[in-house]
Parts: sequence; structure tokens; C-alpha cells
Amino acid sequence: MSNRRIIKILIFLLIMVVSNIFIFKYANLETGNLKLNYEILSDKSDIFQVFYSDGSAWAEENSQKVEYVDIGKEQRLEFDIPIDTVGLRLDLGNQASSIIISEIKLSYYGKKVEFDYNKLLDNDNLTQIDRITYEADKLQIATSGTDPFIVYEINDGVIADLLSNKNAINYALKIVLCIVLDILLYLVTRKSRSVLILVQDLYNSRSLIWSLAKNDFKTKYAGSYLGIIWAFIQPVVTILLYWFVFEFGLKAVSPNEGVPFILWFSIGLIPWFFFSDSINNAMNCLIEYSYLVKKVVFKISILPIVKIISSIFVHFVFVAFIVILASVYGFYPTIYFLQLPYYIFCTFFLVLGISYATSAIVLFFKDLGQIISILLQIGMWATPIMWSYTILSEKLQWIIKLNPMYYIIEGYRDIFINHIWFFQKYFQTIYFFIVSIAVFLLGALVFKKLKPHFADVL
Repeated sequence: MSNRRIIKILIFLLIMVVSNIFIFKYANLETGNLKLNYEILSDKSDIFQVFYSDGSAWAEENSQKVEYVDIGKEQRLEFDIPIDTVGLRLDLGNQASSIIISEIKLSYYGKKVEFDYNKLLDNDNLTQIDRITYEADKLQIATSGTDPFIVYEINDGVIADLLSNKNAINYALKIVLCIVLDILLYLVTRKSRSVLILVQDLYNSRSLIWSLAKNDFKTKYAGSYLGIIWAFIQPVVTILLYWFVFEFGLKAVSPNEGVPFILWFSIGLIPWFFFSDSINNAMNCLIEYSYLVKKVVFKISILPIVKIISSIFVHFVFVAFIVILASVYGFYPTIYFLQLPYYIFCTFFLVLGISYATSAIVLFFKDLGQIISILLQIGMWATPIMWSYTILSEKLQWIIKLNPMYYIIEGYRDIFINHIWFFQKYFQTIYFFIVSIAVFLLGALVFKKLKPHFADVL
């Protein structure tokens, strides 16, 4: 075995060990909140409130309210409860009523624990409640007064039971991430020479890429009266249309309290515009620049990059629009704005891998363009841009998070609204780059395999 191969193996093993140690040490599920939910049926519409306490007195700021509207129909109420909660106070409306409650549960990362109904029946924990019985797995409650409530203490054993499930999921995810990452590192190492050549070619062609990107942006709307203004009119009209339909027609509200829906919605839509426009433009780059593809000495691998950079110019304008819109509502740029280049790079890298595959395949399979358009349309509605993933049950939320664009869109909202650093989302960040690297390697492989036949089909 040659010394060069031995060094290559040692470097691979070193990177693998370091990355695995990093995952096991720092990649942890977010602490998150407990979920309290129960089924309720009442003879009156009312506001139901839950107070949570870490041992201190009940406070209005440490509570949540949910409205019960369909009289005589069961409704599931759900509340977010901090993990350090030791006591709950279930307020049962603001008027005397007859209520049936069932399936009271605390849940945490899929683990569910039912309430101890004997503790709920304790008279010392009841206020303004005339009658309470437990029959057929349901609490029959008759309330009086304007502030009836039940106090429930959460013992340490319940919290420990819920946390044990999270820890088991945490270790399982770490093991899976390590295995997948090791496989990707192995593939990258095997193809390291090809990857390095590609990166070197792109670096050496940086001036040409920049020149072609600027020219592509300028000539796209050449000849029209409004010129490049058309690049912004359609997305702006789309934003205004969706905003009007959702906020005024469907009465949609932002899941972030105090954040206007138009701001929350626009921040999520802007990166999707960048993603979809880049995919559509880069997919046809080989056809559009066919005269360059036929040249033997031209590095055609730069063409998808040219199209993506051309789309970035438009994206910068919309970022400026978002900054102005956010400032109007009092959300001024903060230090978290420094993450913007990072999320732009994430989108660029993901799109580049997809574009290498689609731009090569579309030459041989013309219908791919129509298929991609349909998939992008489905993807826009499947990605939580106009709706929040929290409206889904916990069992289904992980499916939404498998979409790599979820990471980017939520990242943009973290910049302007949530104020969260990307490295605080350990698992999501690692998962995103595992998916993106896999997509890039697959796209580059497809592009390389089909490249010798490009000139024949053009």
C-alpha cells in the first residue's frame, strides 16, 4: 500500500472520528415543551385557560388560553407547558356550565402519560366546582361561579418518564446520523479527486462565472419596456395576492404572537422564490447555452452556477424588501442578520446539486421540465410557508421537517423573528447538510455520466 493511500485513509478516519464525537457531544434534541391536551365537551362556548407554575404563584403571563366554540361537540384543546412545570391549574371557563373532559394527557417527544384522575377528584384541588365524577373514562363536571378551576401537581416520576423517552430518541438519532455521515464521508473520499478538480475548475473560472451571471441577468428582460423590473413585479403580486387571500379571506394569523401575518408569510416565501426560480432557470441552462456546450474547451459545469447567481441578484432585492417591511413593523435588523449569507449558501448548495441532475437529464427527457414545475407547485404548499407545521400533530411534524427547504425557510424566520442561531439547531443542521451533500454527489455523478453525450443531443 502506497504512503499516499495510507495518508488518505488516516485523514478519512480522523475526520470520521472527529465528526462522530461532535455529533455525540453537541447534537441534541431541543429541550422543547410538554404538550397538555384533552378532549372537552361543554354546553356553553367559553375560554379555557391553563396556568403552569415552577413552584411560584400563578401568573397570567404563565398561562395559555384556547376558545371552545362548537357547543355540544367534542374539541381537543392543546397547550404548551414548560418542562420545569411542577403544577397546573386548569381553568374551566368563565361561567357556570356542564362539562365533560376525557383523555387528559401530557406528552413529550411522542411519549404520553395520562393524568391521575384520583388526584383530580381531590376536593382540596377544586374551586367553584359543584360536582365532579369519573365514569366511563370521562370526567363529568358541573361548575359554578366565574372562575372554576382544578389544581394538579406533576410529580418528578412523570417528568423522568417523559425525559427517558427523549433520551432514547436522542441516542438513536445520533447513531443514525453518524452512520449516514460516515457513508457520505467514505463516498466523498473515494471521489475526492473528482470533487477537488470540480472545485478547482469553478475557482479558476470565477471571473467568467461572474461575467456570465451579470450578462444573463441583464439580457433576460432585454427589449421589454420595464426591463428587469419584471423580475420583481410577478413575485410581489404573488405575495400580495396570497396575503389578501389568507389574511382577509381565510383570516389566517401568524403562529408567532405579536408578528403580523404578512411579515411572517413574506419571510417564508422569499427564500422559496429564490429556490424555485433557480431550479427552473438552471434546468434549461445547457439548452440556452448550447453554443457553449458544443465547444470542446468550455467548462460547461459552470453554467448551472451562472443561472443560480443570476437568481441571487433578484433575491437580494427581495431581502431588502423584507428588511424594510420588518422595520415598518418594528422588527429591526439584529446581530442574527449575520446568518443571512449562511442560509443563502445553503439554498445555493442544495439547488446546485439538484440542477446538475435536472439540467443533464432534461436534454434526454424533455418532459422533466413539466414534472419539475408540478413538483415545485406541490412543494410550495407542502412546505410550511403559508401555514405553520405546529398545526399538525406531533406524530406528523417530523415528516414536514424531512423537507430540506423547511430548514432554510425556518432559518430566515429565525433571522428576522425568532432570533435563533443556526448552530443551535444541531440535528436539523447536520441533517440538512447530509441531504444536501448526498444530492450534490448524485447530481454531479449524473452530470458527469451524461456529459459526453450533450453535444450529440443538442
